Amino acid sequence: MNMKKEYDFKNAKKTTRVDKTAAKTMISLRLENHDLSLLRDEADRLGIPYQTLINSLIHRFVTGELIDKKEARKLAL
Repeated sequence: MNMKKEYDFKNAKKTTRVDKTAAKTMISLRLENHDLSLLRDEADRLGIPYQTLINSLIHRFVTGELIDKKEARKLAL
């Protein structure tokens, strides 16, 4: 396969990195090794993939279904 020395991009369409029509977007995320190990253990205990567990936890947090323990204590007072 021969590569051209120059390409014409004048008719190329500009795209965004996030596909708003897609149900999910792939990202790269750095986690502490110990935290990831605990997440994987919990996912194994629940019988689900660890990425599904992480997605569920994030979803529950951003929708207000999951709150920090310290915040829960404040609300209980």
